[in-house]
Amino acid sequence: MMHFATEALRNKHSRTEEEWRDFVSRDWSMECTFDCGVGHQLLATSWFMGDLRFEVADLSGQQWTWKPGPGVDNWRRNTLVIILIESGVIELEQDGAAATLTEGSLLLFDPSISYTQTSGRNSRGMTLRVSKASLEKRGKVLSSHQMFVPNPASPDVTLLKSLLAGATAYGEQCSSYGRTLVAEHLTDLMEIISDDLTAPKRVLSSDVMLRKVKRFIERNVGNENLDPDTVANSLGISRRYLTRLFERDGSSVMRYVLQQRLERAKRILTSGGTALRISDVAWQCGFVSAAHFSRAFKKQYGRSPTDLQGGDANAAHCAR
Repeated sequence: MMHFATEALRNKHSRTEEEWRDFVSRDWSMECTFDCGVGHQLLATSWFMGDLRFEVADLSGQQWTWKPGPGVDNWRRNTLVIILIESGVIELEQDGAAATLTEGSLLLFDPSISYTQTSGRNSRGMTLRVSKASLEKRGKVLSSHQMFVPNPASPDVTLLKSLLAGATAYGEQCSSYGRTLVAEHLTDLMEIISDDLTAPKRVLSSDVMLRKVKRFIERNVGNENLDPDTVANSLGISRRYLTRLFERDGSSVMRYVLQQRLERAKRILTSGGTALRISDVAWQCGFVSAAHFSRAFKKQYGRSPTDLQGGDANAAHCAR
């Protein structure tokens, strides 16, 4: 696995032990003690990508002990934590369970439950705080808080670890737009963990299922063959149940699909300038033809795609 933590910590300044204890107490609501027999570089950095908070640190020769309380801004109650290890050995104990993490290990746990973290020599890694609210919007309601390590032999888990490592290594330097896109995809991919056989069971209400359906549609509007049968089959529900979900919401599947296609097209047109061809925009948004796209767009927004594209470009030019 790539040296993602080392890359993220490049050119960061080392802290004193007192500064480090204050940092651990403030950011993690933990008490930190040092193993005098282990050398350590007290390096750390953190940043947000959308709702995801990344934190990278050299944890060599440290023990963190849980302090009671919800944490700053109630973060302990509102998030789940994922740990990915670059090097060394880190041991976690929580609620009678213990896990030993080595290079490439991935673990998820609930930080609102008391735990202890002990790190050996040359231990580096990243932690990712994932908003519970963001997971619930995507149809993931976790009904258990048990600490667990996803199946390391799973190709899906290996893929997720690679993506997390890349985001950790280079995410802090990304543009705001890039961070938002990556965060959306990574949060969606948390389903890889929650679908693992060792993961907590999920309970899907009709409201949660509707949000899950809408997320699927939003991610697949570029597919011109997206229809109720495709959506239902992909999510393992019946077409009748899918129809009822949208009827309760005062809409229909294809009306929502069209709405999302038009919203995506508008975003592309307003940010892409006049160099984009209308036919390319139509294709990216799942329309079967440029003519069909233009008619639907004008009906929705009262302007043709060309008018919107040219108008925004002229406005931007005048602003300069």
